[in-house]
Amino acid sequence: MQEVLDGFVRAQSDRDGEHGPVAEACMEYLADYLLHFSDLFHDFEEFEESGLEEWESALDAHMEELLGGDIEPALDLGPLDLDQFEPEHLRDFLGWFLLRELDGDSVAIEEYCAVLRDWLAFCGRQGWLSEVRRMDFMTVVSEMEPECIRTAKAARMLFHYVRLGSGVSPRLRGKRFARFVEGHARIFRLAGKELWLHFDSQGGHIGPVMLPEEIMSLLREGDVLDIELGERGDTWLIVDIGPVYPANIYVEAEEFEFPDKTS
Repeated sequence: MQEVLDGFVRAQSDRDGEHGPVAEACMEYLADYLLHFSDLFHDFEEFEESGLEEWESALDAHMEELLGGDIEPALDLGPLDLDQFEPEHLRDFLGWFLLRELDGDSVAIEEYCAVLRDWLAFCGRQGWLSEVRRMDFMTVVSEMEPECIRTAKAARMLFHYVRLGSGVSPRLRGKRFARFVEGHARIFRLAGKELWLHFDSQGGHIGPVMLPEEIMSLLREGDVLDIELGERGDTWLIVDIGPVYPANIYVEAEEFEFPDKTS
């Protein structure tokens, strides 16, 4: 897998490729996702206790060097085989990892999807991917791109909306909230300018939350928001907002088991 990523970046550089530095950045993001956030490097059950202790000790030493500024972090996928990379990994990379990392930059999402298409074409020409597997990956990119662009735009607009006071007049912003709710919330219902959210930890629905039409037009039922809400009277206001993830990345657990996401 490392050879595949490096080979594509070198090819872009050698021929002054269309994507230039964007291709290198995209491949670095992909390597970061695979190494630290996918399920491909998280099987610790095979470690014996003594081996795990040695690994933790080496990791501690490595982190001390990083914090001291002595070395730059290196991404090395080691012996990871391209055959271990599945379309669902690419779906998770686009629909979760990039949306989290790019802070609502919809233009970057579009650029990276173009890079991924060229990378998959490159892998096909080199004989590293069969046409069937290449098309499976291409289908994921085509499916995820419009959804990721939409939710990235929604996240960016929500961020600015919250920073401007969530539509509350300055006179009312100092009033106390009765309670707060925070976490990952799935959009349960959209109606006009109102939305209702479902938090697994709450055992019910929270709402309505009032939003401008421009933001509502970018949201869909099933989308997941990283959000904090405050209740004041019969109204819920957004206190803080993070990424917005499309519904087709957060499928039901019995349909697909995603790897643990830690930061």
